[in-house]
Amino acid sequence: MIESVDGAPSHAPVEGVLFDLDDTLLDLRAAQLPAFAETVRAQWPQAPEEGSAAFRDAAEHFAADLGGHYPRYLAGELDFPGQRLARARDALALLGAPAGRTEPDAALWTDGYEERVRSHWRVFDDVVAALAGLRAAGVGVGIVTNNVEAYQRDKADAIGLADVAVLVGSDTAGAPKPDPAPFLEGCRRLGLAPERVACVGDSLESDVRGAQAAGLVPVWLRRTAHGQTPGAGDAAVRGPAWDASERTWWIDGLGALAAWFPAAGTDLASAGDAV
Repeated sequence: MIESVDGAPSHAPVEGVLFDLDDTLLDLRAAQLPAFAETVRAQWPQAPEEGSAAFRDAAEHFAADLGGHYPRYLAGELDFPGQRLARARDALALLGAPAGRTEPDAALWTDGYEERVRSHWRVFDDVVAALAGLRAAGVGVGIVTNNVEAYQRDKADAIGLADVAVLVGSDTAGAPKPDPAPFLEGCRRLGLAPERVACVGDSLESDVRGAQAAGLVPVWLRRTAHGQTPGAGDAAVRGPAWDASERTWWIDGLGALAAWFPAAGTDLASAGDAV
């Protein structure tokens, strides 16, 4: 159950949870960085050392999409390979690649990078226990993600989440997050009203704002592993905390959800040990 917190709105009992996939269940950043390094080295063997400031900056620019190319893909301005090539082009320029090396090799950065990044796909350490605990408590579980459903289903299956039957992609409901449509489609597939579904994700804009607009219970995931939690590192022990400024619950690991679902038993509670 959701306990009363000063300033927090009252909620109906939560009976379902929709999770974001990338950087919420899947540690995408941990897969992107080595795949980026391996692909850069394949195209440009003389690239700066991976430990150098230039390489770290370029890798971060690519992984975090600081050039804003992925939103252009979601808006239909680029195709999926195109957004990756644009990100690689930016990164190679940041690395100081010489003439003839700044244009990403299409084969290396599409099929080659894809093979490399898939080899590094892993769930976060708290995911398996958290999902098992939710199911034990009779809580419906699904995924709402900003990439096409077929690709994300393949990704979920590859990381051991094949048993999550509800998966809504950016193409499923005709719009990506933060549009309410994907969230509402996820609720429909769970068979639950939006006010009885929590949405857990790492993006304030896509996940929290979208959940708020759709009428779900927003839960902002700020993992300490990524240095994103502004203090209060005991959230996984005490349960979700209320962020009054952003009007959302927040957690620093999935084990914190145990406070809302006591029937989940030790599986969900033990997920906090991995935070």
